[in-house]
Amino acid sequence: MNLLKRVVSAVVGAAVVFGVLFIGSRFEIPWIAGFLLLAIAYLAGREYLQLTKRLDIELAAPEFLIWIPLLVLSYITFDGRFAEVVLVFAIAYQVLRHLGDVPHRQGLFHAAAGVFGFLYIPWLLQYFYMIYTGGPAGSPYLGSVNALVVLAMIWGYDSGAYLIGSAIGRHKAFPNTSPNKTWEGIAGGFVFALIGGMVGALASPVWREMVFWNGFVHLAVSSFLVGWAVQLGDVFASKLKRAAGVKDSGKFPAGDGGGPDRIRGLLFGLAVFYL
Repeated sequence: MNLLKRVVSAVVGAAVVFGVLFIGSRFEIPWIAGFLLLAIAYLAGREYLQLTKRLDIELAAPEFLIWIPLLVLSYITFDGRFAEVVLVFAIAYQVLRHLGDVPHRQGLFHAAAGVFGFLYIPWLLQYFYMIYTGGPAGSPYLGSVNALVVLAMIWGYDSGAYLIGSAIGRHKAFPNTSPNKTWEGIAGGFVFALIGGMVGALASPVWREMVFWNGFVHLAVSSFLVGWAVQLGDVFASKLKRAAGVKDSGKFPAGDGGGPDRIRGLLFGLAVFYL
């Protein structure tokens, strides 16, 4: 039943994401993807607040959640020219907001958790928009293919790690942090990440040559690095949940561990793929 929920959740999520990407490319309105990121970041931000609260770090919820859409919108308007300015103001506000908190140790934790929340969620998510809009002028579909390739790598790794790990996983990779992760699952994740990247690359003449020998090494190395980033994000999210004493960080979408769980590998993987 858990596998069925995962499959249904993944299919619905993929349909929404690819639908938005297609509409954005078809009608040349890439900013529509920004509103999808805004919704994801806001939901993840709410669940991040729940986790920090369980860690006895109670951030100023209204202000924290107000800054998230401001940050996301700053990356999709004016070509992102003022995004870093908004990020600096958001960080400065978190520091000033908790400057007078006592005891001082608690105030420091509050400020650090607020700053980290901005960097962890909206700042890392903005790499997806940069990937999506990173195609050369006159190639409206290339940005969609770029996004398709990275999503195929990330979801391929997640799927491979889960399926292979569940089937033949025996050797624990991170027993203290993520007991269900096995080295067999990690190996399967790398294989599926490469397969996902190859499938995504076939959708574009620009990427298609990388499926074959001319650029296969580049595609393989990219898949490997993205796979490691996804695994790092996955383990970090598990560490965060265990520190907060919870199994799942939320109830959306069904069959998974909540918003941060669904995007935990995505966040780190996007930055690595873009770079």
